[in-house]
Amino acid sequence: MKRKAARSTVAYNGHRMSQEPVDSNRYLYEKIYSALKEEILSGNYKKGDWFPPERVLKDRFGTTHLTVRNALAKLVLEGYIERYSGKGTIVIYARERAAAPRRLTAFPWAHVICRDLDEGNATLLELLEAELRKVPLPVRFSCHHGDVLLSRSIYREARDSGALLIFQPAGSTESPGEAEGPLANTIIIGSPVTSASCPQVVVDDAEGAHRAVRHLLGRGTIALLIAGASAQQAGIRRGFESAEAGLVQSCVPGVEGGAQAVREVIAREPGCRAFLCASDETAAGAITGLREAGLAAGVDAAVVGWGNTRLAGALEITSVDPGFDRLAERALTSIMEGMSRGTFSDTVFQITPELRIRSSS
Repeated sequence: MKRKAARSTVAYNGHRMSQEPVDSNRYLYEKIYSALKEEILSGNYKKGDWFPPERVLKDRFGTTHLTVRNALAKLVLEGYIERYSGKGTIVIYARERAAAPRRLTAFPWAHVICRDLDEGNATLLELLEAELRKVPLPVRFSCHHGDVLLSRSIYREARDSGALLIFQPAGSTESPGEAEGPLANTIIIGSPVTSASCPQVVVDDAEGAHRAVRHLLGRGTIALLIAGASAQQAGIRRGFESAEAGLVQSCVPGVEGGAQAVREVIAREPGCRAFLCASDETAAGAITGLREAGLAAGVDAAVVGWGNTRLAGALEITSVDPGFDRLAERALTSIMEGMSRGTFSDTVFQITPELRIRSSS
């Protein structure tokens, strides 16, 4: 009698939710890992041989560097290969005398600590949870709502439990471990923290704003509609202002905030016909505000949102995609490498946002 696969669980604000078991064969990196492991076990590579570089394996399997890197990270985890920065990858497994299983750093779960549970972070959490099931690691989730003291309290409690910590900073320079010393078993995601001594996988929001501005150039004055003071918003504003593209209009979050911001901008600059919005909800409001002024987005004016959320797709809003899928993949690679070495590096990886062009611009 076949046994049923166990369900995995993930907790959201203390509520554990059941997840259906996932077939690992659906992940391409698992297939690549299995193929390369079989080649090592069959003797195609001997101990001391150099392994093919990432670019060769990428072309061979018709995939991305990140997918190949995840497969190689799993081979490192299991003691088949070693990777040397700037040199290459060498086989350390010997058929004649298999290496003893290495002692890996283990965690009871991964604790994702985010600023807010908005649509963007919900998407990021879903992607991280899917990636971490490959290790496998169950996931817990907490929000700190931009409160530095609350974020540190959540961080300390999660750290003391022995969990792997995936932390989104409350502000552009805030680090959870400033009062506790070096950050152990922690990965910072989303926005960089200059003082942190741990891996960081961050989105280059300033470059994303630059790309959006370049798309809007030639349409006269460009207005940035921005709400809040998160690290992401600060990065967007920094990129916009460095491009000297136009004016900045603060607004309250949400659709109504975007509509009101457009009303105020048009009252100040009647000829303004290009709007970069720091969220897709604000962009949806901007379209409403333009409609009230007798203008149509994509015809009389251009609107660009931020987040590439389901809302942007439904309303055909051009939007900056932060690249959360690539962020989650890169975070998994850093986790697997850290578990293999027994310690995490302090490398910063930048994810460059991409512009998803739709009819609003």
